[in-house]
Amino acid sequence: MIPLVKISFVSIVLFFLFSCIGPVKEIKYQIEDSWENSESFTDDPLPLKNVDNKFEITDLWSGAFKGRSARNFSVCKNDNLIYYASSDGVVSQIDIIKRELSWDYIYSKNITSSIACSGKSAFFVDYDGFLISLSNLGSLDWKSFVGEVFSNPLVENENIYIRTSDNELISLSIIDGSLLWKYKLPSSPLPIRSWGEISINNNIIYIGSASGKVSAINALNGTLIWESTFSPPQGSSEMERSNDTTSKVIVDEFVIYAVSSIGSIASLSSDNGQILWARPLSSFKGMTSDKDNLYVSHNSGSIYALSKETSKVKWRNSDLLGRDVSRGFIFNNLLIVSDFEGYVHFIDLDDGNIIARTKLSDDLILNPVSGLEGKSLFFVSINGSFNELSFNFHKSKIITSNSSESLEEIDVNDSENIKSNEKIDNEDSILDKLIFWD
Repeated sequence: MIPLVKISFVSIVLFFLFSCIGPVKEIKYQIEDSWENSESFTDDPLPLKNVDNKFEITDLWSGAFKGRSARNFSVCKNDNLIYYASSDGVVSQIDIIKRELSWDYIYSKNITSSIACSGKSAFFVDYDGFLISLSNLGSLDWKSFVGEVFSNPLVENENIYIRTSDNELISLSIIDGSLLWKYKLPSSPLPIRSWGEISINNNIIYIGSASGKVSAINALNGTLIWESTFSPPQGSSEMERSNDTTSKVIVDEFVIYAVSSIGSIASLSSDNGQILWARPLSSFKGMTSDKDNLYVSHNSGSIYALSKETSKVKWRNSDLLGRDVSRGFIFNNLLIVSDFEGYVHFIDLDDGNIIARTKLSDDLILNPVSGLEGKSLFFVSINGSFNELSFNFHKSKIITSNSSESLEEIDVNDSENIKSNEKIDNEDSILDKLIFWD
Protein backbone atom coordinates (compact mmCIF):
# COMPACT_ATOMS: atom_id res chain seq x y z
CA MET A 1 0.00 0.00 0.00
CA ILE A 2 1.28 3.44 -0.90
CA PRO A 3 1.49 5.72 2.13
CA LEU A 4 -1.17 8.39 2.27
CA VAL A 5 1.48 11.09 2.56
CA LYS A 6 3.02 10.08 -0.76
CA ILE A 7 -0.39 9.96 -2.45
CA SER A 8 -1.16 13.45 -1.19
CA PHE A 9 2.14 14.82 -2.42
CA VAL A 10 1.73 13.24 -5.87
CA SER A 11 -1.80 14.63 -6.04
CA ILE A 12 -0.57 18.12 -5.24
CA VAL A 13 2.14 17.91 -7.90
CA LEU A 14 -0.33 16.65 -10.53
CA PHE A 15 -2.79 19.37 -9.58
CA PHE A 16 -0.24 22.08 -10.26
CA LEU A 17 0.99 20.46 -13.44
CA PHE A 18 -2.44 20.01 -15.00
CA SER A 19 -4.28 23.00 -13.58
CA CYS A 20 -4.46 26.43 -15.20
CA ILE A 21 -1.14 27.61 -13.81
CA GLY A 22 0.41 27.61 -17.21
CA PRO A 23 1.21 29.96 -20.04
CA VAL A 24 -2.43 30.72 -20.91
CA LYS A 25 -3.50 31.63 -17.40
CA GLU A 26 -0.28 33.52 -16.68
CA ILE A 27 -0.55 35.72 -19.76
CA LYS A 28 -4.17 36.42 -18.81
CA TYR A 29 -3.04 37.61 -15.39
CA GLN A 30 -0.26 39.70 -16.95
CA ILE A 31 -2.75 41.53 -19.15
CA GLU A 32 -5.16 42.01 -16.25
CA ASP A 33 -2.35 43.26 -14.00
CA SER A 34 -1.63 45.95 -16.50
CA TRP A 35 -4.90 47.18 -17.92
CA GLU A 36 -7.89 46.30 -15.72
CA ASN A 37 -9.11 47.43 -12.31
CA SER A 38 -7.22 46.06 -9.34
CA GLU A 39 -10.27 44.09 -8.19
CA SER A 40 -9.92 41.78 -11.19
CA PHE A 41 -6.61 40.28 -10.04
CA THR A 42 -6.61 40.60 -6.27
CA ASP A 43 -9.32 38.13 -5.26
CA ASP A 44 -6.93 36.37 -2.89
CA PRO A 45 -3.88 38.56 -2.23
CA LEU A 46 -1.61 37.24 0.46
CA PRO A 47 -2.34 38.99 3.80
CA LEU A 48 0.50 41.24 4.89
CA LYS A 49 2.70 40.07 7.74
CA ASN A 50 3.40 42.49 10.56
CA VAL A 51 6.66 44.39 10.11
CA ASP A 52 8.58 46.13 12.87
CA ASN A 53 10.21 48.99 10.98
CA LYS A 54 14.00 48.89 11.32
CA PHE A 55 14.38 52.61 10.56
CA GLU A 56 12.38 55.78 10.90
CA ILE A 57 10.32 57.03 7.95
CA THR A 58 9.37 60.72 7.96
CA ASP A 59 6.75 62.31 5.70
CA LEU A 60 8.35 65.65 4.80
CA TRP A 61 5.63 66.90 2.50
CA SER A 62 2.40 65.58 1.02
CA GLY A 63 -0.42 66.80 -1.18
CA ALA A 64 -2.34 66.04 -4.36
CA PHE A 65 -2.09 67.00 -8.00
CA LYS A 66 -5.09 68.42 -9.80
CA GLY A 67 -5.11 65.65 -12.39
CA ARG A 68 -6.30 62.13 -11.58
CA SER A 69 -5.97 58.64 -13.05
CA ALA A 70 -2.40 57.93 -14.12
CA ARG A 71 -2.37 54.15 -14.10
CA ASN A 72 0.96 52.74 -15.24
CA PHE A 73 2.37 56.18 -15.91
CA SER A 74 5.53 57.52 -14.34
CA VAL A 75 6.78 60.84 -13.07
CA CYS A 76 9.97 62.46 -14.28
CA LYS A 77 12.51 64.70 -12.61
CA ASN A 78 14.78 67.32 -14.16
CA ASP A 79 17.12 69.18 -11.82
CA ASN A 80 14.83 70.32 -8.99
CA LEU A 81 11.59 70.06 -10.94
CA ILE A 82 9.21 67.08 -10.92
CA TYR A 83 6.59 66.61 -13.66
CA TYR A 84 3.41 64.57 -13.40
CA ALA A 85 0.89 63.86 -16.18
CA SER A 86 -2.55 62.37 -15.59
CA SER A 87 -4.51 60.44 -18.19
CA ASP A 88 -7.35 62.96 -17.97
CA GLY A 89 -5.14 65.66 -19.48
CA VAL A 90 -3.49 67.61 -16.64
CA VAL A 91 0.27 68.18 -16.49
CA SER A 92 1.75 69.53 -13.25
CA GLN A 93 5.17 70.77 -12.19
CA ILE A 94 6.52 70.79 -8.63
CA ASP A 95 9.54 72.68 -7.34
CA ILE A 96 11.13 70.38 -4.75
CA ILE A 97 13.33 73.14 -3.30
CA LYS A 98 10.41 75.43 -2.54
CA ARG A 99 8.12 72.43 -1.95
CA GLU A 100 5.33 74.02 -3.92
CA LEU A 101 3.28 73.40 -7.04
CA SER A 102 4.63 75.64 -9.83
CA TRP A 103 1.81 75.25 -12.35
CA ASP A 104 -0.91 73.05 -13.83
CA TYR A 105 -1.31 72.78 -17.59
CA ILE A 106 -4.86 71.79 -18.55
CA TYR A 107 -4.68 69.98 -21.87
CA SER A 108 -7.75 69.49 -24.06
CA LYS A 109 -7.15 65.79 -24.79
CA ASN A 110 -6.52 62.69 -22.71
CA ILE A 111 -2.89 61.67 -22.28
CA THR A 112 -1.82 58.11 -23.14
CA SER A 113 1.91 58.06 -22.38
CA SER A 114 4.07 58.78 -19.38
CA ILE A 115 5.76 62.15 -19.25
CA ALA A 116 9.44 62.64 -20.13
CA CYS A 117 11.54 65.70 -19.38
CA SER A 118 14.92 67.16 -20.17
CA GLY A 119 16.47 70.61 -20.13
CA LYS A 120 13.69 73.16 -20.33
CA SER A 121 10.97 70.90 -21.77
CA ALA A 122 8.56 68.14 -20.86
CA PHE A 123 6.98 65.72 -23.36
CA PHE A 124 3.90 63.48 -23.54
CA VAL A 125 1.65 61.89 -26.19
CA ASP A 126 -2.07 62.65 -26.39
CA TYR A 127 -5.05 60.47 -27.33
CA ASP A 128 -4.92 61.64 -30.96
CA GLY A 129 -1.30 60.53 -31.33
CA PHE A 130 0.44 63.91 -31.11
CA LEU A 131 3.71 64.31 -29.22
CA ILE A 132 3.41 67.48 -27.16
CA SER A 133 6.33 69.61 -25.96
CA LEU A 134 5.78 71.93 -22.99
CA SER A 135 8.24 74.53 -21.73
CA ASN A 136 9.28 74.45 -18.08
CA LEU A 137 7.02 77.49 -17.64
CA GLY A 138 3.95 75.50 -18.65
CA SER A 139 3.38 76.77 -22.19
CA LEU A 140 2.98 74.78 -25.41
CA ASP A 141 6.13 74.74 -27.57
CA TRP A 142 5.17 72.43 -30.42
CA LYS A 143 3.25 69.27 -31.35
CA SER A 144 4.14 66.53 -33.82
CA PHE A 145 2.12 63.50 -34.93
CA VAL A 146 3.65 60.12 -34.00
CA GLY A 147 0.67 57.75 -33.70
CA GLU A 148 -0.78 55.79 -30.78
CA VAL A 149 1.68 55.56 -27.88
CA PHE A 150 1.39 53.85 -24.48
CA SER A 151 5.09 53.49 -23.68
CA ASN A 152 7.48 55.86 -21.93
CA PRO A 153 9.28 58.35 -24.21
CA LEU A 154 13.02 58.67 -23.70
CA VAL A 155 14.92 61.95 -24.04
CA GLU A 156 18.64 61.77 -24.74
CA ASN A 157 20.74 64.75 -25.75
CA GLU A 158 18.78 66.61 -28.46
CA ASN A 159 16.55 63.68 -29.43
CA ILE A 160 13.40 62.03 -28.13
CA TYR A 161 12.71 58.34 -28.81
CA ILE A 162 9.20 56.87 -28.85
CA ARG A 163 7.78 53.39 -29.35
CA THR A 164 4.30 53.35 -30.92
CA SER A 165 1.61 50.73 -30.33
CA ASP A 166 2.19 49.32 -33.84
CA ASN A 167 5.85 48.73 -32.91
CA GLU A 168 7.49 51.61 -34.70
CA LEU A 169 10.51 53.14 -33.00
CA ILE A 170 10.65 56.85 -33.82
CA SER A 171 13.32 59.49 -33.23
CA LEU A 172 12.44 63.20 -33.26
CA SER A 173 14.26 66.44 -32.52
CA ILE A 174 13.36 67.97 -29.16
CA ILE A 175 13.91 71.42 -30.70
CA ASP A 176 10.98 71.40 -33.11
CA GLY A 177 9.56 67.86 -33.22
CA SER A 178 10.89 67.12 -36.69
CA LEU A 179 11.19 63.46 -37.63
CA LEU A 180 14.75 62.11 -37.72
CA TRP A 181 14.16 58.43 -38.46
CA LYS A 182 11.80 55.44 -38.03
CA TYR A 183 12.47 51.76 -37.48
CA LYS A 184 9.88 48.96 -37.57
CA LEU A 185 10.27 46.53 -34.67
CA PRO A 186 9.11 42.88 -34.84
CA SER A 187 5.39 42.39 -34.20
CA SER A 188 3.40 39.49 -32.81
CA PRO A 189 -0.05 38.18 -33.84
CA LEU A 190 -1.34 39.02 -30.36
CA PRO A 191 0.48 42.18 -29.25
CA ILE A 192 0.34 43.38 -25.65
CA ARG A 193 -0.18 47.08 -25.07
CA SER A 194 3.06 47.89 -23.34
CA TRP A 195 4.54 50.91 -21.63
CA GLY A 196 7.99 49.30 -21.69
CA GLU A 197 10.86 51.75 -21.57
CA ILE A 198 13.71 52.28 -24.00
CA SER A 199 17.33 51.91 -22.87
CA ILE A 200 20.25 53.74 -24.48
CA ASN A 201 24.01 53.52 -23.98
CA ASN A 202 26.85 54.89 -26.14
CA ASN A 203 24.39 55.90 -28.89
CA ILE A 204 22.90 52.40 -29.06
CA ILE A 205 19.22 51.80 -28.26
CA TYR A 206 18.30 48.49 -26.62
CA ILE A 207 14.62 47.62 -26.76
CA GLY A 208 12.53 44.51 -26.23
CA SER A 209 9.88 43.46 -28.74
CA ALA A 210 7.53 40.65 -29.66
CA SER A 211 8.23 36.92 -29.37
CA GLY A 212 10.96 37.21 -26.76
CA LYS A 213 13.25 39.39 -28.86
CA VAL A 214 15.58 42.26 -28.02
CA SER A 215 17.10 44.61 -30.60
CA ALA A 216 20.10 46.93 -30.70
CA ILE A 217 19.56 49.97 -32.93
CA ASN A 218 21.89 52.81 -33.88
CA ALA A 219 20.44 55.88 -32.14
CA LEU A 220 21.99 58.24 -34.69
CA ASN A 221 20.40 56.85 -37.85
CA GLY A 222 17.90 54.14 -36.84
CA THR A 223 19.71 51.20 -38.46
CA LEU A 224 19.61 47.73 -36.93
CA ILE A 225 22.86 46.55 -35.32
CA TRP A 226 21.61 43.16 -34.19
CA GLU A 227 18.46 41.32 -33.12
CA SER A 228 18.36 38.32 -30.79
CA THR A 229 15.64 35.92 -29.65
CA PHE A 230 16.41 35.10 -26.03
CA SER A 231 12.99 33.64 -25.12
CA PRO A 232 11.55 31.61 -28.02
CA PRO A 233 7.73 31.38 -28.08
CA GLN A 234 6.25 28.10 -26.85
CA GLY A 235 2.83 26.52 -27.16
CA SER A 236 0.36 26.02 -30.00
CA SER A 237 -2.01 28.97 -29.57
CA GLU A 238 -1.34 32.67 -30.12
CA MET A 239 -2.10 33.30 -26.45
CA GLU A 240 0.52 30.79 -25.33
CA ARG A 241 3.12 32.17 -27.75
CA SER A 242 2.61 35.83 -26.87
CA ASN A 243 5.72 36.45 -24.79
CA ASP A 244 6.57 40.06 -25.62
CA THR A 245 9.52 41.74 -23.93
CA THR A 246 7.59 44.53 -22.23
CA SER A 247 10.02 45.65 -19.51
CA LYS A 248 13.10 47.84 -19.69
CA VAL A 249 16.35 46.24 -20.84
CA ILE A 250 19.15 46.71 -18.30
CA VAL A 251 22.49 47.75 -19.79
CA ASP A 252 25.92 47.17 -18.29
CA GLU A 253 29.08 48.06 -20.16
CA PHE A 254 29.45 44.85 -22.18
CA VAL A 255 26.33 42.92 -21.17
CA ILE A 256 22.60 43.55 -21.31
CA TYR A 257 19.77 41.79 -19.42
CA ALA A 258 16.25 41.23 -20.73
CA VAL A 259 13.15 39.44 -19.41
CA SER A 260 10.05 38.48 -21.36
CA SER A 261 6.46 38.76 -20.18
CA ILE A 262 6.14 34.97 -20.26
CA GLY A 263 9.20 32.85 -20.81
CA SER A 264 12.79 33.58 -19.88
CA ILE A 265 15.27 36.04 -18.46
CA ALA A 266 18.64 36.25 -20.17
CA SER A 267 22.06 37.86 -20.27
CA LEU A 268 23.30 38.86 -23.72
CA SER A 269 26.43 40.36 -25.20
CA SER A 270 25.87 44.03 -26.01
CA ASP A 271 28.18 43.66 -29.04
CA ASN A 272 26.29 41.02 -31.01
CA GLY A 273 23.30 39.78 -28.94
CA GLN A 274 24.86 36.40 -28.20
CA ILE A 275 23.09 34.73 -25.26
CA LEU A 276 25.47 34.29 -22.33
CA TRP A 277 22.91 32.62 -20.09
CA ALA A 278 19.13 32.19 -19.98
CA ARG A 279 16.71 30.61 -17.53
CA PRO A 280 12.93 30.39 -17.05
CA LEU A 281 11.52 33.46 -15.28
CA SER A 282 9.02 36.00 -16.57
CA SER A 283 8.01 39.51 -15.65
CA PHE A 284 5.63 42.08 -17.05
CA LYS A 285 6.50 44.87 -14.59
CA GLY A 286 10.24 44.42 -15.08
CA MET A 287 13.45 44.45 -13.06
CA THR A 288 16.14 46.67 -11.63
CA SER A 289 19.76 45.99 -10.76
CA ASP A 290 22.81 46.92 -8.78
CA LYS A 291 26.44 46.02 -9.46
CA ASP A 292 26.07 42.28 -8.85
CA ASN A 293 22.40 41.30 -8.96
CA LEU A 294 19.13 41.58 -10.86
CA TYR A 295 15.91 42.12 -8.88
CA VAL A 296 12.89 40.82 -10.76
CA SER A 297 9.22 41.42 -9.92
CA HIS A 298 7.54 38.21 -11.01
CA ASN A 299 3.94 38.29 -12.23
CA SER A 300 2.81 36.27 -9.21
CA GLY A 301 4.05 38.97 -6.80
CA SER A 302 7.21 37.13 -5.80
CA ILE A 303 10.48 39.04 -6.00
CA TYR A 304 13.73 37.39 -7.05
CA ALA A 305 17.36 38.37 -6.64
CA LEU A 306 19.54 36.73 -9.30
CA SER A 307 23.29 36.84 -9.80
CA LYS A 308 24.16 38.77 -12.95
CA GLU A 309 27.13 36.51 -13.57
CA THR A 310 25.63 33.06 -13.01
CA SER A 311 21.80 33.60 -12.97
CA LYS A 312 21.63 31.74 -9.65
CA VAL A 313 18.89 32.77 -7.25
CA LYS A 314 20.28 34.65 -4.27
CA TRP A 315 16.90 34.93 -2.56
CA ARG A 316 13.19 34.88 -3.24
CA ASN A 317 10.61 36.92 -1.33
CA SER A 318 7.08 35.53 -1.61
CA ASP A 319 5.44 37.69 1.07
CA LEU A 320 3.54 39.78 -1.50
CA LEU A 321 1.83 37.15 -3.65
CA GLY A 322 -1.17 38.47 -5.56
CA ARG A 323 -0.51 42.09 -4.58
CA ASP A 324 0.39 43.48 -8.05
CA VAL A 325 3.95 44.27 -7.03
CA SER A 326 5.68 47.10 -8.88
CA ARG A 327 9.12 47.07 -10.43
CA GLY A 328 11.75 47.61 -7.76
CA PHE A 329 13.65 50.80 -7.04
CA ILE A 330 17.05 50.68 -5.29
CA PHE A 331 17.87 53.19 -2.56
CA ASN A 332 20.48 52.92 0.19
CA ASN A 333 20.83 49.10 0.16
CA LEU A 334 17.06 48.74 -0.03
CA LEU A 335 14.80 47.43 -2.76
CA ILE A 336 11.58 49.46 -2.68
CA VAL A 337 8.36 48.07 -4.18
CA SER A 338 4.70 49.04 -3.85
CA ASP A 339 1.44 47.11 -4.15
CA PHE A 340 -2.17 47.60 -5.24
CA GLU A 341 -3.29 48.88 -1.82
CA GLY A 342 -0.80 51.75 -1.74
CA TYR A 343 1.68 50.12 0.64
CA VAL A 344 5.38 50.74 0.08
CA HIS A 345 7.65 47.87 1.15
CA PHE A 346 11.35 48.23 1.94
CA ILE A 347 13.33 45.03 1.31
CA ASP A 348 16.88 44.34 2.47
CA LEU A 349 18.98 43.73 -0.63
CA ASP A 350 21.18 41.24 1.20
CA ASP A 351 18.61 38.70 2.39
CA GLY A 352 15.29 39.65 0.77
CA ASN A 353 13.45 40.32 4.04
CA ILE A 354 10.95 43.16 4.32
CA ILE A 355 12.36 45.42 7.04
CA ALA A 356 9.97 48.39 6.84
CA ARG A 357 6.60 49.34 5.41
CA THR A 358 4.39 52.41 5.13
CA LYS A 359 1.00 53.08 3.55
CA LEU A 360 0.80 56.15 1.34
CA SER A 361 -2.43 55.70 -0.62
CA ASP A 362 -5.38 53.45 -1.33
CA ASP A 363 -4.15 52.95 -4.90
CA LEU A 364 -1.07 51.85 -6.80
CA ILE A 365 2.11 53.86 -6.31
CA LEU A 366 4.22 54.89 -9.30
CA ASN A 367 7.97 54.28 -9.22
CA PRO A 368 9.61 56.91 -6.96
CA VAL A 369 12.07 59.59 -7.98
CA SER A 370 14.83 61.01 -5.79
CA GLY A 371 14.21 64.22 -3.91
CA LEU A 372 16.58 67.06 -3.16
CA GLU A 373 20.25 65.95 -3.33
CA GLY A 374 19.11 62.33 -3.23
CA LYS A 375 18.34 62.55 0.50
CA SER A 376 14.63 61.79 0.13
CA LEU A 377 12.25 59.99 -2.20
CA PHE A 378 9.17 61.38 -3.92
CA PHE A 379 6.22 58.97 -4.31
CA VAL A 380 3.11 59.58 -6.43
CA SER A 381 0.02 57.36 -6.53
CA ILE A 382 -2.13 56.80 -9.61
CA ASN A 383 -4.86 58.97 -8.03
CA GLY A 384 -2.53 61.99 -7.95
CA SER A 385 -1.59 62.10 -4.26
CA PHE A 386 2.10 62.53 -3.46
CA ASN A 387 4.49 62.18 -0.51
CA GLU A 388 8.12 63.12 0.01
CA LEU A 389 9.73 60.72 2.48
CA SER A 390 13.05 60.83 4.30
CA PHE A 391 14.68 57.98 6.20
CA ASN A 392 16.71 57.90 9.39
CA PHE A 393 18.85 54.77 9.24
CA HIS A 394 20.62 55.54 12.55
CA LYS A 395 17.63 54.82 14.77
CA SER A 396 18.29 51.08 14.61
CA LYS A 397 21.12 48.89 13.39
CA ILE A 398 20.09 46.74 10.43
CA ILE A 399 21.80 43.35 10.59
CA THR A 400 21.78 41.27 7.41
CA SER A 401 23.20 37.98 6.27
CA ASN A 402 26.22 39.79 4.82
CA SER A 403 26.87 41.75 8.01
CA SER A 404 30.31 41.60 9.61
CA GLU A 405 28.58 41.05 12.98
CA SER A 406 28.69 37.57 14.49
CA LEU A 407 25.71 35.22 14.14
CA GLU A 408 25.04 35.52 17.88
CA GLU A 409 23.74 39.04 17.21
CA ILE A 410 21.14 37.72 14.75
CA ASP A 411 18.05 36.00 16.15
CA VAL A 412 17.20 32.37 15.40
CA ASN A 413 14.67 33.21 12.69
CA ASP A 414 17.26 35.27 10.80
CA SER A 415 19.72 32.38 10.98
CA GLU A 416 17.11 30.02 9.54
CA ASN A 417 16.36 32.47 6.73
CA ILE A 418 20.04 32.66 5.84
CA LYS A 419 20.27 28.86 5.61
CA SER A 420 17.14 28.78 3.47
CA ASN A 421 18.55 31.38 1.10
CA GLU A 422 21.79 29.45 0.74
CA LYS A 423 19.74 26.37 -0.23
CA ILE A 424 17.76 28.31 -2.84
CA ASP A 425 21.02 29.64 -4.29
CA ASN A 426 22.20 26.11 -5.02
CA GLU A 427 18.98 24.53 -6.25
CA ASP A 428 15.54 25.83 -7.18
CA SER A 429 12.78 24.47 -4.96
CA ILE A 430 9.93 22.38 -6.39
CA LEU A 431 7.52 25.25 -5.73
CA ASP A 432 9.73 27.52 -7.84
CA LYS A 433 9.66 25.00 -10.65
CA LEU A 434 5.90 24.43 -10.51
CA ILE A 435 4.60 27.90 -9.78
CA PHE A 436 7.09 30.72 -9.77
CA TRP A 437 9.44 29.63 -12.55
CA ASP A 438 7.22 29.55 -15.63
